[in-house]
Amino acid sequence: MTGRLSIEFLTLETEVKSKFGEERASVVNELAETLASLRNESDEKKLIGVNAFFDKHIDYALDAEVFNEKDYWATPSELLGHSRGDCEDFAIAKYVALLHLGVASEKLRLIYVKARIGRSRITQAHMVLGYYDMPSSDPLVLDSLVSNVLPGSQRTDLIPVFSFNDSGIWQPGQVNQASNSISRLSKWRNVIERMKQEGISRRS
Repeated sequence: MTGRLSIEFLTLETEVKSKFGEERASVVNELAETLASLRNESDEKKLIGVNAFFDKHIDYALDAEVFNEKDYWATPSELLGHSRGDCEDFAIAKYVALLHLGVASEKLRLIYVKARIGRSRITQAHMVLGYYDMPSSDPLVLDSLVSNVLPGSQRTDLIPVFSFNDSGIWQPGQVNQASNSISRLSKWRNVIERMKQEGISRRS
């Protein structure tokens, strides 16, 4: 994926309509209208607006409930079509929406974390989307389970494992990429290819 990312909303709407029906396809129009209204806003307002859209329209659900699989990474059309998804699905859709709005790709990373459950020491695997104003910045975190966009320093319940986008991988606390290859992230490569068939891809 090189160049600027673009969502072809007509293609996305057709995809959702053919698989999930007219009612769910209408949500694609709402997404298009929401993103159009955010186009000239600051990055922070874009983060808040995109986060709020998916919180409003999508319910959290495990992959086993939606896809009958243990770990499935949904494309935005699948997420909008089912109106349900888990943490990876939310993070991917928000990432795509923000790139479409012109947020620089180097400022966005999907972050694998260990999330502490309540006050216990028990953790579970989780994914959030991070926005880094500068490579060394405290990221703003968009989380499928928390409505507010908060700085990472305030999310003491999250322990970063590694982060990535479509250009590379980072280790926790690392300013520079640990790798400029995403070859070992097979689910990520797969969802990128599937998104291209749904009208979501980078334009040169």
